[in-house]
Amino acid sequence: MKPIPKLTGVLCSFAMAVALIVGAVGTVSARDQFTVTIISVSVYGPWYIVKEKGLAKDIDVDIQIIEDITARNASLSGGSIHCMMTTMDSTVVTVSSGVPVRHVAVPLMSYGLDQMIAVSSVDSEAALRGVSFAADYGFLNHMWMLLTLKREGIPFSEANHIIMLPQDATAAFVSGQLDVDVNFIPFSTQSLEREGAHILKTSLSDKTWERGLISDSIACNAKWLDENPETSREVIRAWFEAVDWWKENPEEGNAIIAKGLDWPESDVRLTQAGAVMLNIDQNMGAVGIGSGKPLCASLPSDVPAPPDEPSGWGEMFGGRPDCEAGYLADTWTLFGEVYSEAGVIDAITPADEGIDNSIIEWLHAGGHHEANASNRWIGRLEP
Repeated sequence: MKPIPKLTGVLCSFAMAVALIVGAVGTVSARDQFTVTIISVSVYGPWYIVKEKGLAKDIDVDIQIIEDITARNASLSGGSIHCMMTTMDSTVVTVSSGVPVRHVAVPLMSYGLDQMIAVSSVDSEAALRGVSFAADYGFLNHMWMLLTLKREGIPFSEANHIIMLPQDATAAFVSGQLDVDVNFIPFSTQSLEREGAHILKTSLSDKTWERGLISDSIACNAKWLDENPETSREVIRAWFEAVDWWKENPEEGNAIIAKGLDWPESDVRLTQAGAVMLNIDQNMGAVGIGSGKPLCASLPSDVPAPPDEPSGWGEMFGGRPDCEAGYLADTWTLFGEVYSEAGVIDAITPADEGIDNSIIEWLHAGGHHEANASNRWIGRLEP
């Protein structure tokens, strides 16, 4: 009878081993899946850092580059894509078009990346009356021109909008087919090759960053957000951790992102020289949470100095200050009104339906704004 306890012990050990194996397999299979779509641009590159460094705990991150807006929106509607990186005004268009997404965070703002390149005769914003200009449709460059026209009191119908992708717009401008190219680096830089062309203004000189007029958006499928609160919070937390890490490790971060995009590192540096990556506190400032400061009140100390003169953009918000906390809802509303007036959208979605602040509130409540608080500028052109 003595062997029985020994056999029992072996069986128990075997059972425990099987349990451990099953448990291990279960742990692997239980990892959440997260898919985000980007366009090929370095400002969306922190997702590669999230993936490379394993920052999203127990989550497999899949990054898909989808340039076509129709394909992207179809994937978002179907739920195969969970979140997208896009411009804030494009999120307004997407939501107003019936795609079930909500904006959850502001990842960055243009700070010189976007430029209006004009012929010599267009020497002021008032001279934009009657010009032909190129910009993609329902995209930030289109919105920027519409806002500029509106501020100058020029009817939208008195400027001829030619719908073109960035690379096509540059070619058309250089060949003399356009008066103004509303574009972004590096395409706008190429437009300057036309004789007599000059920079009418940039997002830096125009101070569009004061009210997020050229800013980006992380927008996610509404059903996925509701059904996966822990996963959605964790991936957005990981985004901000990646941004924070990149700010402190620019050379390694540039290399990771260049590899992910298949870009030269020099192109990453060039692009980042025209953008500011926002931290959590600046997102809190955008929506008016706690003591968060908007970007306009918390510019990184090492960015190029902005113009001293006021931008005057607050006048488009009923005389509000050019720079103030909690601006985001008003900016969303203005985008909807302008695109509706221009015929881009048929219906305006209220800000409280399109903007979801719950993840930023959760990050604030958990002290993540203190853990990931770097406000350094990544845009260093030197290696």
